[in-house]
Amino acid sequence: MSSLENGGILLGWRSGEDYTVVDLRGPGPLAFHGRHCLLPDHKWQMAEIKSAFEASDGDLDYLGDWQSHSDGVAEMSDLDSATLLRIARIVTAPQMLIVAGSQTDWTPRCWKGEIVRPLFRRRLMATPQELKAFDPRGLATADHLAGATCPAARIPI
Repeated sequence: MSSLENGGILLGWRSGEDYTVVDLRGPGPLAFHGRHCLLPDHKWQMAEIKSAFEASDGDLDYLGDWQSHSDGVAEMSDLDSATLLRIARIVTAPQMLIVAGSQTDWTPRCWKGEIVRPLFRRRLMATPQELKAFDPRGLATADHLAGATCPAARIPI
């Protein structure tokens, strides 16, 4: 990954509190990559979500977004929180996966976004999620995501 932020969409399945991510898509050809921000190509991403849904006969669903924080920490910024709040207004309990680090040392963390409705205005509650990796071929080990935290967004590796 470069020193500019990158990101995209998470596609997969929901089963109760479990999310299984089976596909990651990028930000799109017209995305803007900055040192501390990413503006995805929303039109392209919406077309990708529609295409994946149709190609899977309605099996794949949009689960949330992923993003890199190069040379940073795997924590949500104010902009990340605002993005997750916007997504949570239209998608139930979306996930935000952030990978941070540099060169070969990357740390993934994930949050579930939910809107809480106090009396006067809605706000985001972002809850850290346990991240579990699995390899459908049975070749992966727990070391692949040592120390990782996203109830269970399972990412195939």
